[in-house]
Amino acid sequence: MLVSFRPCSPKDHATLLKFVIAYYRFDKIPFHRKSLEQGLHTLLRNLSLGKAWLMECHKKPVGYAIVTYNFDLEYGGVEAMLTDLYVDKRYRNKGIGSLALYEIEDFCRERGIRAIELQVQHHNKTAATFYRKAGFHVLPRKVFLLEVRSEAVARAHRATASKRR
Repeated sequence: MLVSFRPCSPKDHATLLKFVIAYYRFDKIPFHRKSLEQGLHTLLRNLSLGKAWLMECHKKPVGYAIVTYNFDLEYGGVEAMLTDLYVDKRYRNKGIGSLALYEIEDFCRERGIRAIELQVQHHNKTAATFYRKAGFHVLPRKVFLLEVRSEAVARAHRATASKRR
């Protein structure tokens, strides 16, 4: 199967958004469409944040990948965060996802990026198996996230924390 892996530009926003929504629905990731639209808009216009690719079979989009950048001293500087990798259901198990990982690894190597990190939903055993076979390993850590709160909410939390001291 002939598959190309091409960088996205702002003109790919609508196509990419359709794939992102399909991926989030497939993997049961809660989302707000406006946030996705805004995030894609920002990413596609600012190459310093990361890169997005479309996977195409005979010029027909069949999937996408997004890498963003993180700075981590542990890996000597910039590391890649593979935030999204999705292949349309009709094209899975044909090596397209593996090809994408090789392309992403080459992209990182060329830029001196020494590590690629990703997250897998606990329920997605197929994805976990795929990434393990590709050479990824599970870190002995837990992922924590704080969604930045409004100033008023943060102020209230700060006041409560001050009283406990």
